[in-house]
Amino acid sequence: MATWATIVALTTGVAAYLASDFPSLLTGAGELAAVVALFALVCAAEAFN
Repeated sequence: MATWATIVALTTGVAAYLASDFPSLLTGAGELAAVVALFALVCAAEAFN
């Protein structure tokens, strides 16, 4: 999970640098958080299977 946290932090930083308007940055961060949460849910399901 530390690797995913690093990837999320770097991706969010790049998105903040490239996005000049705040709403698109929030949309991108929300989508990224949803993808990471879904991945974590799938990993947890596999771990307890």
